[in-house]
Amino acid sequence: MSLNDLSSPRGLSDLRSKIDAIDAELHKLLIERSEIIDQLISVKRTDEPGAAFRPAREASMMHALVDRHRGHLPLVTVEHVWREIISTFTWLQAPYTVHVATGDAAETRDVARFYFGFTVPFETVDQAADAIAAVSRTTSDLAVIRLGEAPTPWWAPLDADAPAPRIIGRLPFIGVEQRPVSTPAVVVSMPLKDPVAPEVVVFACRGPADTSAHRWLRNRGVEVIAWHAPWGRHTGAIGADLVVAVPAENRDPATVAAATADKARDDAGIILADVRLIGGYAAPIELRAR
Repeated sequence: MSLNDLSSPRGLSDLRSKIDAIDAELHKLLIERSEIIDQLISVKRTDEPGAAFRPAREASMMHALVDRHRGHLPLVTVEHVWREIISTFTWLQAPYTVHVATGDAAETRDVARFYFGFTVPFETVDQAADAIAAVSRTTSDLAVIRLGEAPTPWWAPLDADAPAPRIIGRLPFIGVEQRPVSTPAVVVSMPLKDPVAPEVVVFACRGPADTSAHRWLRNRGVEVIAWHAPWGRHTGAIGADLVVAVPAENRDPATVAAATADKARDDAGIILADVRLIGGYAAPIELRAR
């Protein structure tokens, strides 16, 4: 068929009919997916509180999405569609609410909505600490907390070695240039029913407020993802409360913590004190422009 044929009324009608057929097939497949979810609930009892979250499984699905994507359709668009599907079907298995602090402004709500969609209930609270407190009172709710410099150390209640809230995810998960929703954030939940060893472990500690020290750490694989410096950025060696993320590399968290603190001290005189585990997540996908 030539371009002239396609631009004719009949050619346009044929193309629109093909689109309608694809749309109908997509809808049919979504209904079939929901029927399988019903079977999962019966087999795995994922209607129990907190039982439906599988961060490692979701990360695997996102990797598969990136690997098979092609064409001019923006990858972020496809990611958003899949996030809506995944989050909604997870909610159907075990209802949950996402808590977002209004103090973090619209950007944090945007990244939370992009990741969890528009079916999952949202609750806005005043501060990050309020969102974490709300999570601690449930077995299945989540909080989305913006990263960066913080007015208070909101991570103080987090503890991955106790029945307490902990970090389980990092947003955005797929890093592409000029994405419309790019505010860095983490997902916080109570302990998962079937946890999987994370690719990146997250620690709270005390350390330097100086951003040049943060850059030194980042260049060596230790990312300072959040910090609270009550006395300013150029105070003493341990003048700030920090949250650092470090690749696990198949090591246990205690080994990672000790190795990280030793390397910072021995190589640069940077002191990381009172290091404690507060969570972990699958390593985000970083795509470079081709």
